[in-house]
Amino acid sequence: MSNEQGRPVPVLALAVTAISAAAVLVRLAPDVSPVAAALWRTAAVGLLLAPTLWGAKLKLQRRDPPLILLSGLLLALHFWSWFASLAHTSVMRSTVLVCLTPIWAGLLEWGLLKNAPPRRYWAGVGLALLGVVVMSGADLSGVSLLGDGLALLGGVLSASYLLVGRVVRPRVPIGPYGSLICLSCAAWLIPAAVLTGAPVTGFAAASWMALAGMALGPQLIGHIGLNYAVRYVPAATVAALLLLEPVGASILGALLLGEIPSTQEILGGLLILVGVGASSRRG
Repeated sequence: MSNEQGRPVPVLALAVTAISAAAVLVRLAPDVSPVAAALWRTAAVGLLLAPTLWGAKLKLQRRDPPLILLSGLLLALHFWSWFASLAHTSVMRSTVLVCLTPIWAGLLEWGLLKNAPPRRYWAGVGLALLGVVVMSGADLSGVSLLGDGLALLGGVLSASYLLVGRVVRPRVPIGPYGSLICLSCAAWLIPAAVLTGAPVTGFAAASWMALAGMALGPQLIGHIGLNYAVRYVPAATVAALLLLEPVGASILGALLLGEIPSTQEILGGLLILVGVGASSRRG
């Protein structure tokens, strides 16, 4: 067991704040593909935290290395699907839909851990799905469905990634775990970049600055903060706190990108937030 001292509340507050800037930073680097953006931000943080591996006495179980590799793959696919969704839908729609993570975390907990959610969970799921319908409105074009579908997939992958962290983190300190997860994710993304022909260099100076912001903010403070907290707080609770992300992301999207949400989108987003909050609530 790690002797790490837990302070999850302030760390979660900083993590959610940092992650709220992710969608806008992606939009500020239009010449960077989703694969390249995820590759650079995870590789940078993995290398930044790599010194913590030196001399670390990790008491890993036999299943832990495969789980760490799996977590890196899930994170890589999460980044790809969510970043790709931003090319087809607005910051608000993408961020709200990817934040359906608590629903998927509840379903995974039920299916894998045999812990059935209470009735209010299903009521919350129904309200959240109604919010998705309201938010989508009459826009059923292929582009919108593609963007929304990619964002929803990103939420499923995020829930899976948090659950794996919940299993492994009690045995691994946050520094080494964060480095291993990020390096694993980057390693998965290298062949993806080669196979898709995604350029990983030659970006504009402003895009490199946005990539640095993604690494230091949403990745280092955000994702590493979530992985720190998931040792002390259930994965479903951590996922529920991410519901605060659309608020910050929508404000930044309106201020920096001029994406003013419509009344219908705001109403649908509120229904989703209330529904997911109810489905994630614990007595």
